[in-house]
This record gives sequence, C-alpha cells and structure tokens, in this order.
Amino acid sequence: MDQKTRVRFNPRSTTTDQPPTAWPEDVIARYLTAGGSTVDLSYDTRSGTIAAVCTGELCGWADSTDTKGRFTDTPEQEQQRFQEWLPVAKKYANDHAEKCRAMPRPTA
Repeated sequence: MDQKTRVRFNPRSTTTDQPPTAWPEDVIARYLTAGGSTVDLSYDTRSGTIAAVCTGELCGWADSTDTKGRFTDTPEQEQQRFQEWLPVAKKYANDHAEKCRAMPRPTA
C-alpha cells in the first residue's frame, strides 16, 4: 500500500493520511459532519443567496440565507452584505455538521 493512501488507526483520532478531495468550484466554505460527509456553502450572485447543503446520503438538510441584496447594489454594497450575512450562514452550517451522522455514499 502506498504511504500517502495508507490509513493509520488511532483510536483517539479520525484523521487519515489521504489527501483531501478537491472542493466543487462554487463552494466557498465546507464543514465536516460527524458522519464524515460535508456541509458545503455556496453563493449565488444573481439572487444574493448563500446556500448550505449537506452531502450526507439521504440527509436532505439544506438552508439558504438571503443577504437582502438589491439589483441596484454596487459591487461594494453586495460585498458588504455578503460579509454581513456569511457568519450567519456559517453558524447554521456548522450547527448541522456537528449533529449530522449521515455518511457519504461510497464511490467504489
């Protein structure tokens, strides 16, 4: 077995030597769930919405945070609203990730 893909067992740790998988292109933040899945945050500039989606198999949890953006917002105003609402979306995502035990679907 290759050194980089070998998983070492440590009863006090859940980390492995496997390299992390690449994030999807639109994901701006990611939280690891208790079950090993992720909660991914993305931002839709057209609607001004920060979306959070759990990738756990059959979990179905999702949340969206409206940044209250307007079509007349300047890029600076949009950025300010995004920065104002991002901590709210992160808290909801993290709260779910701490509790969710849904595991990811095996890939092989």
